Amino acid sequence: MQEHRALILRSNRFIGSALVDRGLISTDDLESANEKFMEAIQASELKRASILSTLLFETKALDEQALLEHLVEEEMLGLVDLNHIDLRSLRPFNVDLSLCWATSTIPFDKAEETYMVATCYKLSAPVIKYWEEHLGGRVIWFGTSTSSMTRALERIEEIHDAEDEAAAEDEK
Repeated sequence: MQEHRALILRSNRFIGSALVDRGLISTDDLESANEKFMEAIQASELKRASILSTLLFETKALDEQALLEHLVEEEMLGLVDLNHIDLRSLRPFNVDLSLCWATSTIPFDKAEETYMVATCYKLSAPVIKYWEEHLGGRVIWFGTSTSSMTRALERIEEIHDAEDEAAAEDEK
């Protein structure tokens, strides 16, 4: 859990700075969001601990459409709507779902040794580094909206719950 917390702190610090550097938010916006972010971290509400979500939904300082346009036009990133992807269990990828929530990132497919990974945190170097090292293969990155990411993570939680129930049934 300590490793998770350190990754969450670094990831959010980096994305906040990147958003300021790219002119998508102001320093004041970031400071305000940081306060709310730290409250969530201190309360161990890791699903809610996101500078990005705070800027989008609580302080409304960031326009998600502007962020997505920046990712496409300036970062040359493709976009994916995870609502149209046939999601499966992440267990074969040896992925901790809580880290997917914490980094707003999902490896959603694999072909040979290449992973297709969707993220809302492409501007955060620690997120990119963590996933590339963890997956250990080539990664093709895609951006996605926060609502697409949230719904996808909820669907994967349901898939994992169904797998757990089936395994429990098999043990009986």
